[in-house]
Formats: sequence, C-alpha cells, structure tokens
Amino acid sequence: MVTALLDPRKPKSIADILTLTILTFYVALYLILPSNFRKWTFFGIYAISRLSYNGGLGYLLYQQSFHRRLTEWAAKSRIFNRPGPNASVVRRTTYGIIKRELSAKMGSDYTFETVPLEYNTWLLFRRVVDLILMSDFTSYILFAVACASIPENQTMALHVGRWAAGIFLFLFNLWVKLDAHRVVKDYAWYWGDFFFLEDLELCFDGIFELVPHPMYSVGYAGYYGISLMAASYTLLFVSLAAHACQFAFLFIVENPHIAKTYSSPPK
Repeated sequence: MVTALLDPRKPKSIADILTLTILTFYVALYLILPSNFRKWTFFGIYAISRLSYNGGLGYLLYQQSFHRRLTEWAAKSRIFNRPGPNASVVRRTTYGIIKRELSAKMGSDYTFETVPLEYNTWLLFRRVVDLILMSDFTSYILFAVACASIPENQTMALHVGRWAAGIFLFLFNLWVKLDAHRVVKDYAWYWGDFFFLEDLELCFDGIFELVPHPMYSVGYAGYYGISLMAASYTLLFVSLAAHACQFAFLFIVENPHIAKTYSSPPK
C-alpha cells in the first residue's frame, strides 16, 4: 500500500492522487495551524479516520460476508457492465473512469470486462481501504507529533531508555506488519475472502506461528512505542482506545466471518 502510493516509479490511479492530495492537506494543515489547535484538530481527524476504519469498513465487510451486499450492489447498478449505444453520457463516463481506475495497476493478464464481478468489486473496495488506512496512519502520526513533549526533571538515563524502548517497539511493529503481509499477501490483507475464495493451501508461518492475529495484537506495538517517544499520556490513552476498537473489529467482523467461511460443516 505505502510503496504503491509513495514510490514515484509506480503508476498512480485516480484514487492514489486523491489519497495523496488528502495526506498533503493534512501536513499543510498541521503546519499552518497554531500550536494550541493542532492537538485537538488532529485528534478529531484521527478519531474520524479510526471510526471509518473499524466502523465503516467493518460494517461494509460484515454486510458483504453475511449478505453479499457489495457484490449485489455492483450487480444491480451494473457499474462494471459496458454501456450500450443509447447509454447516457454520465453512464459512459462513469464506466470509463472505473475501468481506467481498476486497470491502472493490473498486469497484462487482467481484463476488466471478463473477470468475475466479485473480483472487480474487491478491487474497487481496495481503493476505499487505501484511502481510509492512509488517512488513519497519517493523522495518528501528526496527532502524535502534536502531543510530543519533553518531560521536566527527567534524567538522561530515563530519556535514553524511553526513546530506545519506543524505537524498538516501532521497529518490531514494522517487522510484524511486513512479515504478516509476506504470509497473507494482498488477498488476505485486503479481506479478499469476503468477496471470493481462492483455491489455495494456507500456510501460516513466521509471526503467525508466534502470535494469533498478529496484525491486530502485537502489530499495534508501534502505538505504544510512539507514545513512549512522545512522552504523552494523552496519546497513550487514545492509542489504547484505538487498539480496543481494532479488537472489537476482530471479534465482531473478522472472527464470525472466519468461523462461517472456514469451519467444517457439522456431520
């Protein structure tokens, strides 16, 4: 996600340009706001982003898992169907934009008109995921910077220890995310099995051998590392609340889907 978005050598879709524009706006907003407004402004932006992730994406995924709402909407709206000669300008323009958007990053083996509807629906859903997750990450970092302080009367040993522990947790978090993505690939990273099932044998190694649901458990260690480096109880409590929201997402959305999809049928 991050490489595709920030690497100038990678092709950029309309969704990428929109995401980069929003992230640039966040940074510009941070720079122009008075220091006493930054913290609570970016707390609000982060809260909206986190609720959009755990609440908004969670709702869409739940509806897709149990009621196939997203694929049903795509089928009824016919957004992936080539418009006929009598179609309106709006219909033809919308079709062209969606086709270019979904084809922008795909290889030569992808054909927009012939892949299953479920696959195109998932690709479109991924664009929404990228926007929300990058907004969530960027607004959290800017909120953390706004919260950062230098504690008074702290000894050099405590100062160095706090930063060392914070950097370690952040780097550990980075390793967890990278290793988890290595194992599950884009298909599971973007909740592909909510839309269609692949004929493959899952092999959970690496971090998955050590911790269940690593992306949602130890994969949030960086929150606490950043809180240590920022020396902010405000950031710590917000991080705890955000992590709790992620566990709620796991228990309400992901676990029921996993049980429904992968549990053996009763004998």
